[in-house]
Amino acid sequence: DIIDVLFEEQTEDILKMGGASAEESIDSTVFESVKFRIPWLMVNLVTAFMASFTLSLFEDTISQVVALSATMTIIANMGGNAGNQTMAIITQGTLKKLREKMFNRMQNLPVQFFDTTNHGDIMSHYTNDIDTLRQMVSQSFPQLLVSILTVTTLFSIMLYFCVWMAIVVLVGVILMLIVTSKVGGGSAKYFVKQQIEIGKEEGYIEEIMNGQKVVKVFCHEEECMADFDKINEALFLASEKANKYANILGPVLNNMGNVLYVIVAIAGGFLYLNNVTNLSLSGMAISISVVVPFLNMTKQFAGNIGQVSHQINSVVMGIAGAERIFDLIDREPEVDDGYVTLVNAREENGQLIECEER
Repeated sequence: DIIDVLFEEQTEDILKMGGASAEESIDSTVFESVKFRIPWLMVNLVTAFMASFTLSLFEDTISQVVALSATMTIIANMGGNAGNQTMAIITQGTLKKLREKMFNRMQNLPVQFFDTTNHGDIMSHYTNDIDTLRQMVSQSFPQLLVSILTVTTLFSIMLYFCVWMAIVVLVGVILMLIVTSKVGGGSAKYFVKQQIEIGKEEGYIEEIMNGQKVVKVFCHEEECMADFDKINEALFLASEKANKYANILGPVLNNMGNVLYVIVAIAGGFLYLNNVTNLSLSGMAISISVVVPFLNMTKQFAGNIGQVSHQINSVVMGIAGAERIFDLIDREPEVDDGYVTLVNAREENGQLIECEER
C-alpha cells in the first residue's frame, strides 16, 4: 500500500546517505559493507578538512556575518516598533477626525433630532461605536493584511511545486470561503442589531439616571425596571445570536482544514504511486520531497484562512459602528434662511398681500 511504498523509499534514501546500498542485505559480508562505506568516509574526511581550512581563511568574514545578523535583528525589531507606533498614530488620528466631524455636524442639526433621540444613544456614537471602529482599524486590518500576504505567498509556492495538488487546495479553500460567507453573513446582521440595542440601552440608562428624582417622586421604579428588562433582553438576544454564529465559524474551519490536509495527502500519494506527470513551475517530478512540504504548506494555508475568519467578528462590529457614525454625519443639517421680517398683510382672493394697515 501507500505507507509501505513511502517507507521503502525513505529507507532507501537513508541507507544511501549513510554510505550503504539498498542492495546490501543481512547476509552480506563485512568486506562488502566496508567496501561500500569507504567512499562515504573519504568524502566526510575531505569535507571536514575543507571546512576547517575555509573557516581559518574567512574568520573575519564569519564575524561580519554574525554582526550583520545581529544588526538585521535589531533593525527588524525597530521596524516593528515603528510600524506599531505609526499604526497607532494613523488610527487615533482617523478617530479624532471622525469625532470632530460628528460634533461639528451635531451643531447644525435641528432641535427635533435632540428631542427624538436619547442623549445616551448620542453619546454611544462617541464611545462604543468609535471603540469598535478603533479595534477594526488597529487590530483586524493589519492581521487580515498579514494573512492575505501569507496565503498569496504559500499559494505561489504550491504552484511552483505541483499544480495538481494546488488545485485540490484551491477547491478546499473555496468551500471554506463559502462556509465563511454563509455563517459570517448570518452574524453580520445581528452584530448591527447589537450596536443599535447598545445605543438604546445606554440612552435609556442615561435618561433614567438624570430623571432619578422624578422616578422616585412618582414611585415609577417598577415600571422603569420592567422597561429596562425589555431593552436588556433585546440586547441579550442580538448578542447571543451574533456571537453564536461567530463562535461556530472557528471550529468549523479548523475541522475543514484538517479534512483538507488528509485529502491533499491522499491526492499526493495517488499521484506519486501512479507516476502522474507533474505540472509545475519547477519542473520537478512528483516525489516525497514534493508531497511532504506540500502538506506542511497546506496546514499553514488552512491556518491562515482560519485567522482571517477569527477577525470577522471585529470587522463586522466595526462596520456596524461605522454605519451608525456615518448615519449621524450624513444627517441633513438645519437650513438657516437668514433673518425674518414681520410685515402687515391682508388676504385678497386667497393670497396674502403686504399692506400698511394692521
